[in-house]
Amino acid sequence: MLTYLVGTKTAIERHKRNIQDACHLTDGRRANRAFTDLIDAGLVVNSGEGIFDLTQNGITMAQKLEKDNATPQSVTNITNNIEKIDGNSTVSVVGVDILTTPPSYKHMVEASKPATGKLTSSRSRTHVAKEESDIERTLDQTPSSLPSFKEHPLRNGLPEVRSSKGVKQGRNTSIRYMLAIDTQKDALPIPVVSGDTLGRSKKATIMLRQDEFISNRHCRFEVLRDKATHRPTLFVEDLSSRNGTYVDDLEVLDGKMQLYHGSRLQVGNTVLIVVEIPY
Repeated sequence: MLTYLVGTKTAIERHKRNIQDACHLTDGRRANRAFTDLIDAGLVVNSGEGIFDLTQNGITMAQKLEKDNATPQSVTNITNNIEKIDGNSTVSVVGVDILTTPPSYKHMVEASKPATGKLTSSRSRTHVAKEESDIERTLDQTPSSLPSFKEHPLRNGLPEVRSSKGVKQGRNTSIRYMLAIDTQKDALPIPVVSGDTLGRSKKATIMLRQDEFISNRHCRFEVLRDKATHRPTLFVEDLSSRNGTYVDDLEVLDGKMQLYHGSRLQVGNTVLIVVEIPY
């Protein structure tokens, strides 16, 4: 990617889609990770409008790669060509691939229990558009771009909470969950119940059709109750979406991830804030 960028002359050539095509990055997640790693390593900068430019470090690295490619080297010499950038991330040059490793990556992941995931930067992460087959063009079908949700008994009335034997009054207080769309201020909060699916498809119980980076079936919510306190807890699970589901910059990889009051849930380019309402 670096050697391609150093040889471009126009901004169009440095557009994300053209970069992906030139570098044969057909897998959305792999392409997204490549852009993120290069940005975090200080080799590439997002100039906006989908345009990516090399930094001075990136130009130096690209020129070095071109020189290495022009001069035959052994695999050992290429693999051992390791540099430090700003004393933080380690950058390994393997052919024309740039592999970056943050210094405290493992520590940060282990500190994020109980969920299993990996850290990303939601502000620096550039989402990758899905394939055309996964995009529903709805501009001529939907009169409003505001989110919608299907009717459910729990959305219109508070569910009845039964007192269990041996539990003191007040310990079985329940919670209603809402999603406030931080990136769409004119949208009302969306109530969430167990089993809800979020996506762009009409089959999703929570439809967010204005964001083309959201998959048709992007993620699913589940509410589980603690056996001792009967307190409900909200979880989210990614449904093999194109661009992933993120909770407070942690990607939901395997299984479910717990959501707390104030958690930032990111799907595509949409950020939702989790709100707990006790009753």
